[in-house]
Amino acid sequence: QAQTVLARTWALANSHRFRIDGYHLCSDTQCQVYSDPRQAGGAVRQAISATAGRLLSWQGQPISAVYHASNGGVMAAGSEAWAMDPQPYLRAELDGDPAFVARQGLPLSTRAGVAGLLADRQGVYGSRHPLFRWTRTLTGDGIRQALGSAGAALQGPLQLNVLERGRSGRVLALQIVSPGGGTPVVLRLDRIRGTLRSLPSTLFVLEPQGNERWLVRGGGFGHGAGLSQAGAIDLAWRGWSTARILDHYYPGTVYGPLPAPLESP
Repeated sequence: QAQTVLARTWALANSHRFRIDGYHLCSDTQCQVYSDPRQAGGAVRQAISATAGRLLSWQGQPISAVYHASNGGVMAAGSEAWAMDPQPYLRAELDGDPAFVARQGLPLSTRAGVAGLLADRQGVYGSRHPLFRWTRTLTGDGIRQALGSAGAALQGPLQLNVLERGRSGRVLALQIVSPGGGTPVVLRLDRIRGTLRSLPSTLFVLEPQGNERWLVRGGGFGHGAGLSQAGAIDLAWRGWSTARILDHYYPGTVYGPLPAPLESP
């Protein structure tokens, strides 16, 4: 039901995006993916019926209802994922029971803080997701290939430097540089995952392995902002209501029908 509310909210908030092309929404990942409703199963139909006419709003307008698969135990602010104005309902918060929250604390602005979070699974919502914790290996050759002409210009051994982390610990700026020459490349926000496509999220720490190899230890799958689908499933099994789940991931928003517009005098 929570997912249904978000899909409805996102569709309404973005129904103007393609007006110039003569349609409202597409059906691929650019528009959060929508399938033929005639193929929906009974559980989906029940969720649609149970939440009919309801969405999430902020100050009388549909919210930016972004969501993802797994946040790895900490929600991201919207501005940690994209170059967007901060939204009060998309903010960095730990995603676990009170004991986990008390153990960790924010901000996770250091490598040690993120490493400590990644080593902690106890009491985290959504910890059963297969990419809740993950490791990947990056190589110099792979990075150069991903960067294209910018990577080919970097001469000599590469160095990776995390320049900035957000409040949630996610990498906001990743520098790729070579002492041998070439203009350093800085990947920011969603361009990090968009370029280094093997990384499931930007919640990670780097462990140099020598000879242009890095072990990447990370958590979560997706941008981390808004609802964690794995977390919401976990909370539903714990007996949380739809309204409580939505308020947890989008604090301060209103769950219900949009208020009627005021009539002009």
